[in-house]
Amino acid sequence: MRDALEVVNTPFRFAQDTLRFPRSERRMTRRIEAQLDRGTPIVVYSAPKTASTAVAAALDRTRGIETVKVHFLQPEHFWAGPLQPKVARDGLLRHRAIEQRPSRRLLLDGDRPLRIVSMVRDPIAFNLSNYTYFGRAYWMRTFWRSAPWVPTQRLIAHFLATFPHESASRWWTHEFARTTGIDPLAEGFDAARGWQRYRRGRFDCLVLRADIADAGKHAALAEWSGTDIAAIERENPNDAQSAPGVYARMKAAIGGQPDYIARMLDLPATRAFFTPAQREAIRARWEGPGRGAIDGATAS
Repeated sequence: MRDALEVVNTPFRFAQDTLRFPRSERRMTRRIEAQLDRGTPIVVYSAPKTASTAVAAALDRTRGIETVKVHFLQPEHFWAGPLQPKVARDGLLRHRAIEQRPSRRLLLDGDRPLRIVSMVRDPIAFNLSNYTYFGRAYWMRTFWRSAPWVPTQRLIAHFLATFPHESASRWWTHEFARTTGIDPLAEGFDAARGWQRYRRGRFDCLVLRADIADAGKHAALAEWSGTDIAAIERENPNDAQSAPGVYARMKAAIGGQPDYIARMLDLPATRAFFTPAQREAIRARWEGPGRGAIDGATAS
């Protein structure tokens, strides 16, 4: 009954959001315009659930630095609501947020130099986190309220059948490279160190892996920005939005899908951002005792 009411209520929630969204978008436009008047904010441009919130918060707590945080800047990846497919034609998950259009218009339609931070996350953790965190809005809309009581293997089966599993890799080709003209998958990445700086035209980009220690993230950000930034702390945890217990159960159970793990570890982005030894370590941690507890990110 609660799931049925959730589905019935979805159009009303979307209609309410549609009425509020333009006003929130205008408020975000004014905010970004004010930031641009004060200087040039750092753009934290990263796929959803890659620990980008923790990095953006640390930068925002640093004196003299402001940030604009956005996940998608290519319009075909902007989600318009339940009547539009959740997956774009290029296989990338879509997303809806008030900062998307203002960020694209104010930051990309011009020649202003931009500093960009992007995060890389283990694709298995990325997929599970996106599936559960955005479950109510996107993936589990018809059974979100009963999800805590749905058998774990049914959740895994639904996840495998419905989620765009290559999104963690495709984001770099269909979002980052198209926006910046920089393709780390083709140009190379210092996987042993866990971060790399790329400069092209007006873009100065830091690509940073989420699993490296917070001290390593802090050092990379400080070196790149020329500022001793504030400490990185956990932000926006998955359990703030996902149905209770679902994420933990799925993390523990995904180790029983060795073919899926192998496929994710063979994605172009995974091969580019992680060394062979690092990929084998990820495999061992997902498939071994205590599997699933491999994500070193301070936030989801």
